[in-house]
Amino acid sequence: MTDLRTDMPFADYQYPTKPVDGPRLAIVGEAPGAEEARQGTPFVGRSGKLLDESLAAVGIERAECLVANVFRYQPPGNKVGHFFSSRARARKEGREIDESWGTFGTSDRLLAEFAGEIDHLRATLADYRPSVIVALGRTPTWALTGENGILQLRGKVLPCRLLDGVEVVPTFHPSYLLRGQLVEQPTFLADLRLAVSRLNR
Repeated sequence: MTDLRTDMPFADYQYPTKPVDGPRLAIVGEAPGAEEARQGTPFVGRSGKLLDESLAAVGIERAECLVANVFRYQPPGNKVGHFFSSRARARKEGREIDESWGTFGTSDRLLAEFAGEIDHLRATLADYRPSVIVALGRTPTWALTGENGILQLRGKVLPCRLLDGVEVVPTFHPSYLLRGQLVEQPTFLADLRLAVSRLNR
């Protein structure tokens, strides 16, 4: 099968530039947007500015964190659904599904050609060994925990299915806040504070 990723812009993870003494924090988003793809770095646009300001407000320096996305490729139209398909649509299009990751949302499943992205995330997390991961949005929450429903899951502490002993704190993606939901910013900050409190247990 042709590797469909080659046509998509790419933005790799951002590794810490400052040494970290003590427990480590990782931040995982969904997929790069246009500005991230242009610069080759996650969270550098308006969402990145909001993330940086919010991290600083809870006493976290971005330079001390691993910052990643589940998918390092910018999907067409910034639609993360590009990486998933229903079984029926996949059969119709002659594409394979990786059933091992379970259901995303109500019926979609991960297209096999993109399963390597989650494998790469798992390997990177295993190497970095964070104590806590902040999942920004529904896609990383699903990838990291196997759970769906960000509105119900945000602000909780969940086990990470990619790495034993690691905790995941789901919260909103900064772009969601910027799309007319800034009323949720105090909730976003509370979720980040929860992640920090789990670091300092």
